Amino acid sequence: SQFTTCVHLCAGCSAKRGPVARPVYTTTIYSYTRRSQYGKLVKLSAMASQTETQPQEIFGDINGKEQEMLTNLAAAGGAKKAEILKKIQEYAAERVEAWKHQKVYVGIVGDPGAGKSTFINSIRGLKPKAPGAAEVGLGHTPSVVTEYPHPARPESLVFVDFPGVLLKKGTGEEPDFNIQQYLDEFGEKMDQCHVFLVFSSGRIQHNAVQIGMKARDMGKKVLFVRSQFDKDLADKKNDDPDYFDDHTEADLREELRQDYIQVLKVVGWEGEVNPKDVFIISGRLTNVLVGSWDIPKFRKAMMEGLGALQKMVVINTCRDFSKDTIKERGDIYRSYVWKVAMVASAGTIVPYAGAASIPGAVGIAYNQYKEGFGLTEDAVEQLAKMTNKSPEDLKQFLSSNLLAGARGSVGENEALAVVQALCDEMGITLTTAIAVDQVVNLAFPVIGALVTAPVSFPITYTLLYALISRMENCASDLFDYAFRESVV
Repeated sequence: SQFTTCVHLCAGCSAKRGPVARPVYTTTIYSYTRRSQYGKLVKLSAMASQTETQPQEIFGDINGKEQEMLTNLAAAGGAKKAEILKKIQEYAAERVEAWKHQKVYVGIVGDPGAGKSTFINSIRGLKPKAPGAAEVGLGHTPSVVTEYPHPARPESLVFVDFPGVLLKKGTGEEPDFNIQQYLDEFGEKMDQCHVFLVFSSGRIQHNAVQIGMKARDMGKKVLFVRSQFDKDLADKKNDDPDYFDDHTEADLREELRQDYIQVLKVVGWEGEVNPKDVFIISGRLTNVLVGSWDIPKFRKAMMEGLGALQKMVVINTCRDFSKDTIKERGDIYRSYVWKVAMVASAGTIVPYAGAASIPGAVGIAYNQYKEGFGLTEDAVEQLAKMTNKSPEDLKQFLSSNLLAGARGSVGENEALAVVQALCDEMGITLTTAIAVDQVVNLAFPVIGALVTAPVSFPITYTLLYALISRMENCASDLFDYAFRESVV
């Protein structure tokens, strides 16, 4: 036998969604009897008087297949347990990167001048004259489907502009709209889309409503967007300035929302329209990036129509400087923490505080989090340009927050410095590598059983939660700082 150190999360610090920002760790000495690769832990003695703790609870996005794998691990013993754990670690390694192989299609239809093209450009981070931008101000609806890939990940995220009319072949004439003929021509492409957006700038075409209903019948999440609220607001202030003596912009948006719903019914929408599916926005680039008016709610609703991996595609691709969506982005990352921790727990050692590197899976997650929260260097430069702030000033502000508590010179390994700072902050004083044959029991509430995993798993799990929390706080503080006294 040999002596090993097992790290526990105190029972009082366990939250429903995972560990809190500042968990407290205690160290207990165990005797280790090697009966298999992962052995059996038998408590020998404690270095100090301590209260018995409950196994750490693990939460996240766990599908049916994953539940079955974890259930099998909980029931297995001896060498079989080690075999199943290895398979789960290999599976997790594939799933952590699986979002990169997903493809998300967002269908868009609407009447001419509804702001579709402006929105398609803005959600992809493009100005109207940029290479690859949709042409704005055509004055008519094209007669063919046009795909607009996101330049950051053209193979993963595509916005699909559907025509709102059918033209006679070889002419510019518009015959009576025939939905069956439309489906014969575009139905296959509609079925490929995961979410469908019906755009309007006030009036709503009967054609667009019929197309939207067919998308709904295909099982698509259909959202209604009244664009150009910036113009609506300016017109209201010019035409009826007294309105704002006892009304707010939010009141005006709600009036337009209810009007939109009524018009939808008049032009033929069958069934109820949930007001939560109607959004009043401006599709201009700055408004989309900073989350003006209903943009944050719109982003959240669009994500609800996607699967877990597809959500990862969107938040890792579409830039977002809105404080109102920070928590939602964090929740998506948190749902994958258990997989990242499982990957990081594979191998011979898992070095942390006091060591020269961090697990590759943690480094990859770190970079993803920075991208998703808008904290990369190019994102900060874009934010500085939007807010007329010094790029170096914003970078310095972010760095001081992100690297708070870091030891000495950071050098090129920023991720390691942040992880070490978090270890110090939470009282994890691991000065040597942790051997993978040290194990701990974990509670997965979704399967109602205890699962044995390497002791490095709960440490990594807790660190990743703390890392996401730090990123969330950094993003919130950075956006506040950037937009302070700025005219947007």
